[in-house]
Amino acid sequence: MTIPYLQKICVGLLLILPFGIGSSIAQDQSDEAVDPVSMFNELCYTKVPSIKAINDMATRFAWEPMGGEDLKQFTTIQNPEVLLGWDVRFSERLFRLGVVQSKLGAEIESRFPGFSGGDATSCMIVLDGQDSGQSVLDGMNQLAGKEPYEKNVLKDGLFGTSWAGGNEVFKVFLVVKTDQQKQANLISVSILAKQQ
Repeated sequence: MTIPYLQKICVGLLLILPFGIGSSIAQDQSDEAVDPVSMFNELCYTKVPSIKAINDMATRFAWEPMGGEDLKQFTTIQNPEVLLGWDVRFSERLFRLGVVQSKLGAEIESRFPGFSGGDATSCMIVLDGQDSGQSVLDGMNQLAGKEPYEKNVLKDGLFGTSWAGGNEVFKVFLVVKTDQQKQANLISVSILAKQQ
């Protein structure tokens, strides 16, 4: 799957929300239906900006590492500090999970001067096209505890919906991408962390 728009997601995902702790989906690989929002919460949201926590899960559950061009599609940043990706199987379904971490660029630092020298960490799950966009959006509204600030913005052939929040230490932005057939394609979180 080609994902040229992920760089903009990685750089533009900015603000933090008080989301709850997810279910144990990372440990439950049974034949039950997969809830992509719970999966996202457990595999991405509750872990970032900790790359180690995600890497440990990948090792523990024997996710298949990605490389080459497949991995490069998660970002257009020339030399990110971290670029990791895996094929993740749940209930006979295949998902792709990518993690990108880099220092903040000049444009983001100019918008958030208090975060100068900080890091941006993004975690995204590329879905397999089997999930209704509306059910994923409803789940994300529940997870966020509020309505999105931006809905169904068409870009690069996909519709983006975004949630935002924040505090003085972290800034986070959530995005769901849906396609023309109203199926969910991607769920992503990016966190800006102040320099320690």
